[in-house]
Formats: sequence, C-alpha cells, structure tokens
Amino acid sequence: SFLISNASIGTVSALCGGLIAAYRPRNALGRMLLGVAVAQTATAAVTPWLARALAAGDEPMTTWAATVYSAAWPWAIGLFLPLALLVFPDGRLPTRIRRPLLAVVVANGVLQVLTFSADPYPLATVAGFAPGEVAPAWSWLAIPGLDTSPLGTATNVLLAATYLAGVVALVVRYRRGGEQTRHQVLWPLLAAVVTVTVIGATRTVWSFAAAGTGFPVISTLAVALVPVGITIAVLRHRLLDIRLLWSRTVTYLVLTIALIATYVAVVEVVSGLVGPTDGLAASVAATVVVAAAFDPIRVRLQRLVDSLLYGDRGDPVRAVSSVTEQLAGGADRAGDVLPAVCRALKLPWAALAVDGDVVGETGTEPPHVETFPLRHAGRTLGELTVGVRSGEAHLAPSDRAVLELMALPIGVALHAEALSAAVQRSRQEIVAAREEERRRLRRDLHDGLASVLTGVAFQADAVITLASDDDRDPERIAALGEDIRGGVTSALDDVRRLINELHPAALHELGLVEAVRRHAQRLRRGDPPLVIVVVDDEVGELPAAVEVAAYRIVVEALTNVARHSLAVRAEVEIRCADAGLVVEVRDDGPSDGRDWCAGVGLASMRERAEELGGLLTAAPSPEGGRVLARLPLTRTVSRVGGP
Repeated sequence: SFLISNASIGTVSALCGGLIAAYRPRNALGRMLLGVAVAQTATAAVTPWLARALAAGDEPMTTWAATVYSAAWPWAIGLFLPLALLVFPDGRLPTRIRRPLLAVVVANGVLQVLTFSADPYPLATVAGFAPGEVAPAWSWLAIPGLDTSPLGTATNVLLAATYLAGVVALVVRYRRGGEQTRHQVLWPLLAAVVTVTVIGATRTVWSFAAAGTGFPVISTLAVALVPVGITIAVLRHRLLDIRLLWSRTVTYLVLTIALIATYVAVVEVVSGLVGPTDGLAASVAATVVVAAAFDPIRVRLQRLVDSLLYGDRGDPVRAVSSVTEQLAGGADRAGDVLPAVCRALKLPWAALAVDGDVVGETGTEPPHVETFPLRHAGRTLGELTVGVRSGEAHLAPSDRAVLELMALPIGVALHAEALSAAVQRSRQEIVAAREEERRRLRRDLHDGLASVLTGVAFQADAVITLASDDDRDPERIAALGEDIRGGVTSALDDVRRLINELHPAALHELGLVEAVRRHAQRLRRGDPPLVIVVVDDEVGELPAAVEVAAYRIVVEALTNVARHSLAVRAEVEIRCADAGLVVEVRDDGPSDGRDWCAGVGLASMRERAEELGGLLTAAPSPEGGRVLARLPLTRTVSRVGGP
C-alpha cells in the first residue's frame, strides 16, 4: 500500500522543508518540500481507513478515503518536486523561458491528480484488495477510463518531460555557475542518481527473480534522499566533500549493478547447461565469477571515477609528466605551467609567487588555498599556491604528495628562469661597462695623448721652419727638440698607463704571485705596514680575468691599509679552496668594532669579485681588518712547486 514509503517521504520532507523555511524564509524550496510533506503524509494517513472501509464494504467511507488517497500524493510527484528542480537552488525562476514551463507543470499536476483518481483499485498491490476481490473504490474526482486514455498517457509523458527539463536545468546551472553553484547542484543530482538506480535495479532484479510479479515497495524509500539532498545543498552545501561522495557512490552503484547482472547471467548460463534442477551449481559458479571479478573491476572503476573528479592524483607520474611536458614543450616562463597543474588535479586556481610578487596565475581564487615552497639546491626560490576544490577545507594527502612532486620541476624551471634573467642582466652590465670603458679611454686619449701629440706636431713644424731659415737659431731649435722629447715622453707615459690599466704589466710579465710580491716589496721600502705574502702550493697558472681581479683586490686592500689604518703588519694569503681562488688580506690595525663605511675602494673590490661570480667580504675583526675574496675558477688547478 506504500504506507511506509509515503509516511517516510512525508516525514523527511516535512523536516527538510521546515529547516529551509526557518533558515531561508525567502527561498520557495522550503514551501515546496512542505507541500510534498502534506501530500505524502495525507495519503499515508488515510491508507488504513481505506483498507478498513474496503474490507467492511462501507461505500461512503471507501469513496471518501479513496478520494483523499488518490488526490493527495500525486501533487508531490506531479507538481512540487518538478517545481523544486526548476527553481533550485535559490527558489526563483531565473529566466522568462521557464514561466510558461511553470504553467505547464501546474496544469499537468492537476491532470496527474485526475489520472490517479481514475484508478478504481488504488490498493491493488495489497493482498486481498486486487481487482475482482473487492468492490471498486472510485474517488469523487474519478473520470472513468482517464488513466488508460490517450490523455492519461500524454500526461504521464508530459510528467517525464517535466522531470527531464528539471534535470536539464540543473545541468545548465552546473555548467554556467560558479564553484558554489556547482557544488550545490551535485547534491540533488547525487540523490536523484541513487534513487533512480536503487528503484530501477530493485525492480529489474525482483521482476526477474519473481517472474514479473512486481518489486519491493520498500525500495521507494530512496525517494526521501531527494529532499535531503536539496536541503543540504541550500543550507550546508559544504557539509561533506561532494566529489568524494560522488566518486564512492557512483563507483559502488555501478559495481553493484554490474555484479548483479553478472551473477544473474552466470546463473542463467549454468542453468541452461546443467539443467534447471541444479541450482546449487549455478549459484556456486556465479559466486566464484563475481568474487574473482570484484576487486579488479572495483579498482579500475574507482580509478576511472576518481580521474573524472580529481584528475591524475591517483597517478603521480602522469600528473608530473603533464607539467614536465609543458616545460619541455616551450613554456617561456615557469608560470606557464599553472594551467597544466590545475588540469592535472582538477583544481580551481593556482598562482606562482617570487619574493612575495605574483608572477603567474590561472583560474578563480577559492576561499581555501594551500602553499607549497619551490626549492632548488636547498634554496627557496618561490611559492606555488593552489586553490582547494569547492567543498573541501584542505587538500587530501595524495593531492599534497603530487603537488610536492610537481614543485620539483617547477622549482628547476624557476631557477633556470632566474639564471636566464641574471645572464641577461649580466650581458647588459657587460655592454654598459664596455661602453663606459670605451668612453673613458676616448676621453683619456683625447684629453691626454691627442693633445700631447698635437703639440708635438706643431713643435716639429716649428723645427722644420727654423731649420730652413738662413738665420736659424741653433739654441732655439735645440729647445724645441727638448720640448718635443718631453712631449713624446709624456705621451709614452700615457700609453703605458692606459696599457697598465687594461692589463697590469706586472701580471703579464711575472704572473699573479710575483706581481703581488713585487708590490709588497715596494711597500716595504716605505713606511709601515710590513707586508707578508703567503701563497699556497696549489696556486698555479690562473685565468687572466681571475688574475686581474685578484691583483686589483690585493692592491686596493693594501692601499686602504696604508691610508686608513694604523697597522704595523699586513699579511696577504693566496690559496685554492673549493674549486676557487681565495685571496685574503689581514692587518693588525686597531678597530673600534664598527662596520666599515662602503667607499669607492670597497665598492670596486666587491664589483670585481661579483663580475666573476665570486663573493667579497670586508669588515673589522678582533685582530684588525680583514678582506676576503672568493673567486671561482673555470679550469682544473694544477700543482706547482715554490712558495
């Protein structure tokens, strides 16, 4: 008699509709679910009275009870539930196109009431009340033959079309809506899928097992899931991870149906082979087949469903490969891989930040995000921030594991991008330095050497003129010759100075070690400090750029010691360490412990070290002053003897 189903659906709908009406009073969904509750509980309440009247043959009571029974519950199925689908989730019809549909649904709801009222045997599924066993229980609204007429068929088709339109409306809302709307829509869709699957599968299996005698009415209890899904979607759509719920539900529903179908098919085949009497053999064979196929099918089906909802998080290698393929395919920047990250894990948003500045972003930022550091060679280069899927408060451990793997190639790409930018900056600085050096040389040649040579030329012209004169003055000619000699000597000094600035002559003639020692000897002949040079045995032939930088740093450091400290003794140490050249200058001058002010000399030394990719530190120490430079070498250091 559907008494339990109607009562349960009505009670659940009353609770759900009451909650929505209380917390969302402007949302029409609450009133529609209350309408479902009234319709279902009215039919459930009158069912015992109708059964008693039929059994007693009380025609007035039978007619009254049959009218309420047949006219109440169709309003829920034919009007309130279709309307709820059309106005979900905000309770409003969003477009004018649905207003005519509203009129159609209301009119069809009235036809549904009349159609079911035309059934003279509303309790035909109950034993003892089948057609022919009791007198017909006509409703006062009954139009005889309406339920079997073309109009009755048309209203049923129209009802199916109405539900289809409601489902299409949900799909459209899902496709056009944001993350919240999509998350809300998934709840009633999940409830509808479970309901249809349970009722359909139960009816199919029961009809097969009982040779078409119907199906258990208790399966219609699944309809109560629909108002529950609607209520959760409206009031607490973030109650659970709906995607995970969809994943597990769809997996096990499909798996259950597949296994039941397999079981039935095997039983039929075995029964056909060994005969219908050997039911045990068929059952055992079906059980063995189902048991063997269960786990492989479950694993593959779960993997397929999870990939649709969560991307490739179950296959970390494939997820990381999508990022590496993007990098190998010509991504200009590390931020270009963010769409691949979102696609691989079905994430709504991702961003890449370097030093607090966002350098790449894709998608729409959700309320919950999580950040992963991007490291290379022990250094943190940036951060990868991803949005958590709607309905989740945080990422699952499997998501974090995949993102941590993805962070490795992204960190390498970020490091390569930083190196490329550094190389570009270095090229620009080299070009600027080269042009500045050319400008300085031009100025020196123009103001110095060119002026001297111009004067020499004029003086040579004067000598020629005087030499051709009959009254020439030898003393004047000699004086001009002396001036020419002085000018040429000055020009040669300028040339030597320029050559020495381009590459110190001492380095060219003696090498770094001997050039430093010669410079130390010149300092020893003057006032303190006394300079001691200590050279490691491993220091041999060095690249020209390293030699020049090391020599300039030593000379500048010793010049600072002589000018700015009261040191009595200074020590220069040159050694090889960690595939580089280390140059250290120490003195015993008194110090007040304060850091040195960065002047032109310190800046020059630091620039020379950094141009080669090295590092220079200069600061006071407890024993005096200390300048330490580390210059990388691009060759294998050879051992040579000698101090």
